[in-house]
Amino acid sequence: MDSPAEPSAEKVTIGMIVADPAVRVAFLVIFVAMLGFGIVAPILPLYARSFGVSYETTSWMISAFALARLLTDPVAGPLVERFGERMISMTGVVTVGVSALLTAFAPSFGIAVLLRAAGGVGSSLLFTAVYSYLLKVVPPERMGRTFSLFYGSLSVGVVAGAPLGGIIANWWGLASPLIVYSALCFVSGALYLAFLQDPEPVPGAAQPIGGDGDGAGSASVWRTSVATIRALFRSRAFVLVLALNFTFFWVVAGGYDTMLPLFAREGLDMSTVAVGAVFAIAVFAEMGAVYPAGVAADRFGRKRVLIPGLLALATMMTVVGWATTPVMLGILTLFLGLSSGSVVPLPASMLADLIGGGSGMAVGVFRFFGDLGFVVGPLVGGAAAEAFGFRWAFAIMAAPLLLVVAFALRVPETLRRDAAEPQHPLLGAVAEAAAAAVASEPGSYTQAP
Repeated sequence: MDSPAEPSAEKVTIGMIVADPAVRVAFLVIFVAMLGFGIVAPILPLYARSFGVSYETTSWMISAFALARLLTDPVAGPLVERFGERMISMTGVVTVGVSALLTAFAPSFGIAVLLRAAGGVGSSLLFTAVYSYLLKVVPPERMGRTFSLFYGSLSVGVVAGAPLGGIIANWWGLASPLIVYSALCFVSGALYLAFLQDPEPVPGAAQPIGGDGDGAGSASVWRTSVATIRALFRSRAFVLVLALNFTFFWVVAGGYDTMLPLFAREGLDMSTVAVGAVFAIAVFAEMGAVYPAGVAADRFGRKRVLIPGLLALATMMTVVGWATTPVMLGILTLFLGLSSGSVVPLPASMLADLIGGGSGMAVGVFRFFGDLGFVVGPLVGGAAAEAFGFRWAFAIMAAPLLLVVAFALRVPETLRRDAAEPQHPLLGAVAEAAAAAVASEPGSYTQAP
């Protein structure tokens, strides 16, 4: 059994966190980008329908973005390690902006889908680089609180953008939100270029290689990436973080984004306005819980927040399917939002505990599993509702959370407080694996045995 984590003595406020220019500008960059995403999200299905395609075909406009992001995640990590956070962030946000702009003028639905998929590639590059950046510049004892605010800025951007998207589309047409989204992406990229530099390398971490133009760089990056993945997956704690990230986004996409509106509309015969109100309750409840959860995770350890949070989320995700009136659904959704908010900052915080900023590959794999949950969750949720009804479908959405709880009970606390050993041993294992891979490269001065 783990020894209790000692509460942190440091008094950290929101003002202290955002006073750091590196963190403040990163938040601003993401807020601007997600404001654009929020503007376009509610209008995109209507824009797809403007090409005269069916409802079923319309979903490809959304799925293409998510699938492209999923497939790019494993590649994004090595690219960050090779070229740095600043370059990959810029490439990512410009790719999203160009994709949105061209999608607005696409001559056919098929071309629009391909262009939207290119935006998914850019989104993967942007978020992998920003995650890696924050993992390097934020002190470990502030990680939970910082990622709470990071997700808060992301959510506020999406929430603020949604009503603007409807107004913009009403004034200038269905393609206009994409043009505004594109402009905001370029503004976001300009902010990053003007105010942020690549962070200092993490001591003991594997450094970017192959940048000298000798032609051996690609092979070195490949060998290092494979060795890094092997080292990461030998850690039970890292596998727990992946399982947590997969399961959380499974619940978000399958439970929140798919099952909840279907249940409200078809199970309780609620209007679209009422469905939107239920979503607003969940979003604001989640935002209210995120920062206190980050504070508690930094003070008392990740598992002391994670396990109760997962149990509460599993319970609420199950019982929400038993609502019999809109008012009852609204009340249950309030508690669902509070429980999900208590989990939001933990996956990234636990990843930071394990690898700090020392592995872009780890960030890429981490994001891959989150996006995988985001893609698979709605498919399973929809199939379960069709086969078993809403109540069983919500329970199926919640079940993996209990498996993660059982796994977490067997894995030690990831937050380390020993000043003499500030980094998790996994970071050293990753660095050793990367160094061995480079040493085994043909032509190296030192050959691995």
